Amino acid sequence: MKEKSQIEKNAAQKQVELLSLALSSASEAGGHWLNAAGKRYPRLYPQGVSASPFNALFMALHSDSKGCKTNLFTLYTDAKTRGTSVREKEQGVPFLYYNWNQYVNRNNPEDIITRKDYLLLDEEQKEQYKGIHNREIRTLFNIDQTTFPYVDERGYDIALKTDGGITENGYSEADERKLHIRFNDFLLKMRDYLVPVRSDGSGMPHYETDRDAVYMPRQREFKHYHDYVHETLRQIVSATGHQQRLAREGMVMKNGMPPSEDALKQERLVVEIASGIKMLEFGLPARLTEDSMKIVEYWNRELKENPILIDALESDVNNALEVIHKAEKGEKTEYATLRNRQKTTDLREQLPKHYFVADEISRFPNKDDKNIVLVIDRQGKKADVVLPAGASTEVDNEIPGMNKSRIERALRLEGIENVRFFNPDGALGYRPDDAYFAEKQVSLARLRNWTMEVLSTLDVTPAVRQANEKLFDKIQMVQDDKNRWALYLKPENEPGYSVYPDKEDVNRFFTTLKQAMDDIDKVRMELAHKYYALAEIKPDLKVDLFSTETRDIDLNRIQKVCVFKTKKDGIQCTATIDGNRMQPRSLTPQQWQRMWLAEDKNEYKRNLAATLFADVLQQGQTQEEHAGEKQEKDAERQQTAETAKDNAEKTVPNETSAQRESWNRIKAKHPDALQLVRKGDFYRMYNEDAEKGVSILGITPQKLSGVGERGFAQSAEFPYHKLDDYLPKLIRAGKRVIICDAPELEKARSSRPRAQSAQLTDKLPEQFLTACMEFKVQQPEAIALFRHEGKYYAYMNDAETMARELGLPQSKGERPEYNSQKLIPMFDAGIKETEQYITELKKTGLSVSVINPAEITRQDEEKQTAEEMNDNEQRTTLKR
Repeated sequence: MKEKSQIEKNAAQKQVELLSLALSSASEAGGHWLNAAGKRYPRLYPQGVSASPFNALFMALHSDSKGCKTNLFTLYTDAKTRGTSVREKEQGVPFLYYNWNQYVNRNNPEDIITRKDYLLLDEEQKEQYKGIHNREIRTLFNIDQTTFPYVDERGYDIALKTDGGITENGYSEADERKLHIRFNDFLLKMRDYLVPVRSDGSGMPHYETDRDAVYMPRQREFKHYHDYVHETLRQIVSATGHQQRLAREGMVMKNGMPPSEDALKQERLVVEIASGIKMLEFGLPARLTEDSMKIVEYWNRELKENPILIDALESDVNNALEVIHKAEKGEKTEYATLRNRQKTTDLREQLPKHYFVADEISRFPNKDDKNIVLVIDRQGKKADVVLPAGASTEVDNEIPGMNKSRIERALRLEGIENVRFFNPDGALGYRPDDAYFAEKQVSLARLRNWTMEVLSTLDVTPAVRQANEKLFDKIQMVQDDKNRWALYLKPENEPGYSVYPDKEDVNRFFTTLKQAMDDIDKVRMELAHKYYALAEIKPDLKVDLFSTETRDIDLNRIQKVCVFKTKKDGIQCTATIDGNRMQPRSLTPQQWQRMWLAEDKNEYKRNLAATLFADVLQQGQTQEEHAGEKQEKDAERQQTAETAKDNAEKTVPNETSAQRESWNRIKAKHPDALQLVRKGDFYRMYNEDAEKGVSILGITPQKLSGVGERGFAQSAEFPYHKLDDYLPKLIRAGKRVIICDAPELEKARSSRPRAQSAQLTDKLPEQFLTACMEFKVQQPEAIALFRHEGKYYAYMNDAETMARELGLPQSKGERPEYNSQKLIPMFDAGIKETEQYITELKKTGLSVSVINPAEITRQDEEKQTAEEMNDNEQRTTLKR
C-alpha cells in the first residue's frame, strides 16, 4: 500500500476520532449514533451535489458533534466568495476528493490515457479502462459554522426547511406514509436485482448464504417501523458480502470453517456503518443493536491501534453501498461466476468459427446409395436432413428413393416435430459451426419403405468439446518484474502467454485462494476461458514475460547460464558472456517462479541473463576494444593490483582498520559494485563509491570518524530509512549495489546465541533445501511438511500457520530470526503424536502436503552431476 502523506494521516486520525466518539456515545443516547435529529443526506451548498457514502458518514458525524441543524457543507473559499466566511476558530471535517485525471487499460497496465482522451471513446471502449484515482484531502465546513445564518437569514431559513431535521420541520403521518411507499419500492428493487427479502416466522432476522435470501420477521414484531427498516438494511448489506459478490472475509467460509472472531466483528462494523448511511439516505436516525454495543470497546481499540482499518472500512462500505445503489437503478448484480461466463460467451461469439463437422457431413449424402445424413435434437424434437440434392420444398425436384414427405413422416413416428432439409452445398448448403452439434445425434441413414434405417453414427464429441471448451496445460498467476499480477495460460497444443487480468478478477482469485481452496480450480478454469477468448480477439493483450525487455541485445554472446541457490546469498545467476564468466547476480522470486513455468527453460535463462547482465552486454556493444589494447589494460590493471597488494602488505597493521580490510575483500570480489555499509542508523560509502554516491544521490561528503575508519580517503552517508528511496536511484544509474554490515555489527551478530532450530537448519543438505524450494515455488499455496532423517521440516510462515491452527504453545527457548524462506524443524517423524497432528491439520481444511524429497533430491543430483561434467568440460577448454 502506498504510504500516506502527513495530511492523509491527519485526516484519517480525525475520521477515527469522529467515529469512535459516535460509537461510544450510543449507549447514552438509546443506541443512536448517527443522524439522531433525522436530517437529510449531506450535500454541498449551494450546488446540491451529494457526497460519496464514506464522506457523507463523516460529514453527518461532524454535523452531529457540532449540533448543526443541517447537513449542508461548503468549502472555505466558496463561503468567503459568497460573503459568508467561516467563523473564527472553527474546525472543519476532512473530505476525500478523488481526482480522475488518468485512466488505465484493465488488461494492459502500460496503456494509460488522459481524461480528455477517455471522454472521446465510445461506451464499449470506455469499459476497457478504469480510473487512476489521485486522492486529495479537502476541508469542509457546515453552513452553521459560517456567518451564513446572520448574513442571509432568509436563505438560511429556506435551507432549514429543505434540509433541516425533525426538530425544525417535524414528522407527520404523511411523512410516515411516504416512507412506507419509498421503502416498499426499495424492497421490490432488491428482490428483482439483488436479493429477495422474505417473511420468516422464526422471529430472528437473518441472511442465508446458501439460499442467498434475507428472512425478516413481520413488521408488527418490531417496536417501531424505523427499527424494521434498519434491520432489513443490515441484512441486505450482509448479502453484498456473499462469496460471489464482494466476498468479505466475515461472510465467507474458509474451507468449511467459519470466519474468525475478529473477521466477524469487523463484518459487524461494516454492516452497522453501511446500514447507518443507508438510513441517512432515508432521512432516518441510525441505532446500534444491543449486540453491537457490546463490542464498541473492541471497535474503538482496533480503530486506534490498526491504522489501515479505516481504509478497509472505506473500501468495504463504499463497495457494499455501490452494489445496493446499482440494484436501485435496475442493474442486476449477477454472481461473479455468471458474469464471467456471460463475458466468455460474448467473447466466443467474436472468435473464428470451426466447421469440421459440417465439412465431414458434406461427404456422406449419396444419390446412388440413397444415403442421407440426419442431425437429430431429441430434447428439442428437431431434425436437420442433409440430402444429396433437392432440398428445396418449393420446387418439385424429388430424387428417386428420397421423398421428403416420406422422410418427414418417418421422423415424426420417432417423435420429431420439426424437420428441415438441406443440401451439402449451395444456397441451401448445411454449414453450422461445430458448437451447434452439442447434445445432437449425427447419423448416416436411408429411407427403407416408411421407416428410417440408420447405417452408422458419426461421433462429433471431440469437435464439440474443442469448440465449446478449451483445454489448458497450465494456468498460473505470476508476477512480472514490476510486481504486477498476470495470468499465465498454456493452451493445449498452443504456445503459452500471459494476460493482465482485471483487478476484480485478481482480487477474486486470491480471495478464493485464501478462503475457499476447494473452489480455486474452478476459478482458475473460469478465468482461463475468459482471458483466452479475450486474447484471441485482441492479440495485442498477450504479454511475453519470459523474454528480456532490454533492447538491442545479442543473445548469441551469452554462451552459458547457470541458476543456483546458496544458503547465504539466496538464488543466484551466473553467465558466460563473450567467453568471460560473470560474477553471480541475484534473482527475484518472480524471476525464479517464471523459470519453472517457461516452456523452454534454457531460452528463458538466456533472456534472464540478458536482463541481469544488460549493463555488461550494452557496454560490450558500445565500447569494443582492440584485443591488444585490452590485453595491455588487463596487464596494467593486474600490475596495479599487485603493487597495491605489496604496498598493503608493507603497511603497518595498525594503519588499516578492520572496516577497510573488510571493504577491500568485498571490493576484490565485486570491483564494479557500490558498497553500502550499515553503521548505526546510517548507510555509508567510502572512497570511489562515495564519489559516485555523491554524484548520483546528491548527498554531502562526510568527514571520517577516526580510528574505526583508518585507511579510507573519503566517505558519504545517508539515514537507513532512506534506503528505499536511494537504492532505486543507484540501480537506475546502472550501478550494482552490495549492502553489508560494519565488522563490529557482524561480530555482535555472530556472537549472539542462536536457537537450536537455526543450527539444525544450517546443517540441512543443499540439495534437500533446493528440492523443498522448488516444490514451494510450483505450489505456493500449499502448506508443506518435508521429511528428512526422522524429522518433519517446514518453512517458518507455514510453521506459524500450523502452530496457530493446532494451538501449540510457543517455544520458551530463543527463536531464530524470522525469515519466511527458512526451514525449521516442526515435528519428529515416526511417532504417534506427529501423525495425530497431521491428521488434525487436514481436518482444519488446510491444504497440507507431506513431502519426502528423496526422489526429487536424487533427480537433482543426477542433473547437477551432468551440469558439473559440462562445467568441467568448459573449464578444460578454456584452460587449453
